[in-house]
Formats: sequence, C-alpha cells, structure tokens
Amino acid sequence: MGRPEKDIEAAVSELVTVNRFVFLLMPGFSALELGSGIDSLAAANETLGKTFFQWNTVSETGDNIISSSGLKVAVDGPLPDIQRGDCIVVCCALNSQNYRNSGKAVAWLRRAARQGIRLCAVGGGPLFLARIGIATEGRISTHWRMKPVFEEGYLDLEPSCTIFEETTNIVSCGGGAATLDLFSALIRQKAGLATSEQVADHLLCGILRDGGVRQSNSSPLRVKHRNEKLSKAITYMQNCIEEPVSPSVIASQVGISTRQLERLFSRYLGISPKAYMMTLRLEKAQVLLQQTQMRVIDVATACGFSTQSLFSKRYKKHFGISPCNENALLAH
Repeated sequence: MGRPEKDIEAAVSELVTVNRFVFLLMPGFSALELGSGIDSLAAANETLGKTFFQWNTVSETGDNIISSSGLKVAVDGPLPDIQRGDCIVVCCALNSQNYRNSGKAVAWLRRAARQGIRLCAVGGGPLFLARIGIATEGRISTHWRMKPVFEEGYLDLEPSCTIFEETTNIVSCGGGAATLDLFSALIRQKAGLATSEQVADHLLCGILRDGGVRQSNSSPLRVKHRNEKLSKAITYMQNCIEEPVSPSVIASQVGISTRQLERLFSRYLGISPKAYMMTLRLEKAQVLLQQTQMRVIDVATACGFSTQSLFSKRYKKHFGISPCNENALLAH
C-alpha cells in the first residue's frame, strides 16, 4: 500500500526547503558579522548532531574579498543559483556608496527578491538594499550612524536603531554584535527555542536581545551610570540637530540651571555643551557628505547651519577638509 498523499507532500516539502544561508560578501564587509552568522549556524549543527543548516560564502565574481579589517577571505564561489528556502545574507560596508561597479550582484539580488527569496541585510546591507530599490518602505533596522542617511534620502522607509527588524522577505540588522542576536532568532525560527538557547550558551552569549531592543551605541548610555542628568541632556541634543537649541533651553528640559549643565559637561566630558552640540552637528554632516549625493548647502541646512559659508568654516576647522572636497573625494 502506498504512502498517504499528505505524507508524500510533506516529504517533498522537506526536500525542497533547505536551510541554506548564502553569505554575499562585498568589499569592506565586517568579519565580525560574517563570523557571528557562520559560527552560530555551525554551533546549531553541533547542538543538533546533524547538518541542519548549510551555508556558502560568495562574491560577485568568486574572487577573494577584503574585509574592513583587511582580512582576505577566499569565498566558495561566484553568485549561485538560488532555490526556495534559501536565505541570502548581504554583508557589506557601511559606506555602500562605493559599490558603483556591482551591477551583477544587484541584478542577482533583485531577481531573488522578485522570487520571494528571503534577504537578510546586516551592517551596511540595509542601506545597500535601499539604494538598489529592494527595500522601499516600512521599518528597517540600521546602524545608528546611518540613520541620518535614511531620514534625508529614503522618506518611505522608517529607520529604526533596533537590533533587527523583520518584514515579509527582508530581515535587516545594524550589524556588529547585534548579528549574534539576529542569528539566534533565525535559528530559533528554524530549529526551536531549545537549540537557540544551547547555541547561545556555546558562544557564551548569556543575554540575547529581542529584535525590538534599541542599539546601545550612544553617549547617553555610556554616561548614564555617571550622571543621569548629563545622559538626558545628550539625548535631547541628539534630537535637536536640525534645529539646535541653546544651553539654557537644554538645561530647562533636563531640570537644572545652565551653570549646572556647563559644570556637568566640563566635569565628565571636558567640553562645553555648546561645543558638544557643534560636534554632533558636524558628525552628522560628515555622514551625509560621505554617504549621499546631497549638495553641500542641503547638508548644511539639515545640520542646522544658517549659511553654507559658516558650515564650511566649521567643518574644515573640525575635520581638516572642506565639505566640497569631501564631496569631491566621494565622486572619485
């Protein structure tokens, strides 16, 4: 007597649904992010006692790829044929603006997206998917440094400095240590909670964060244990970069006097509130100049400067290069 039809369908489904991760490496990718992903999958296989997950490392041409730290990685091969059940992990530099000659990889990713293949973008990957028109709307996790680029250039996307975000076919992650949290969640989805917990123990990750947890990257978090008022002041400043406010307004928002605010900044940071605010504005400007095609005058406006000449003067004094020359370097 033959096998029931439902059993046959289940067996066929199991065969075609391969838990394979294809790591697309692009120049300047993070070795930390690649290692976090592969080591998590390897630990899951060891925990399960079988090859439950498979993975390949690929590049656009199959040639070696250099990471951001200078590590040369010999990939398994060029861009492969993709099958149902695959997950493509896009690993690239935060400065994906430099990927001007990656047409083959772009076409491959777009084809995979049209086929409904799951795309997992880490580090600079979320911004790269936005640049090539794959990520077009909704929430997307991004490294905190890249948030201004999304806010200025991709108005239909909602950049979120969370550990990771999941939509129908796109998973986005700011990268770095958050990659471990992401792959723990992916392993949990495929192999269950018990397996993901054992993998975390194997990798000495005592506390794994859910996707919605905010990235712990900013100065407020680093100084909070030293002084909570200072932490609140810095957070307020970061939200006022486009329309900077005076130290007196900041002090009022925090609930202290202007003199107390100045003393806190001097004691813990060795800088005045006004100078700190200027640094925040200029750092945002640098990211926009390096990561977008925005005009210098538009960058100046986005960072709260009333004139381009004032902005250029401040920028050159801080970074030792004019904003126009920064744009010229990007063009080349």
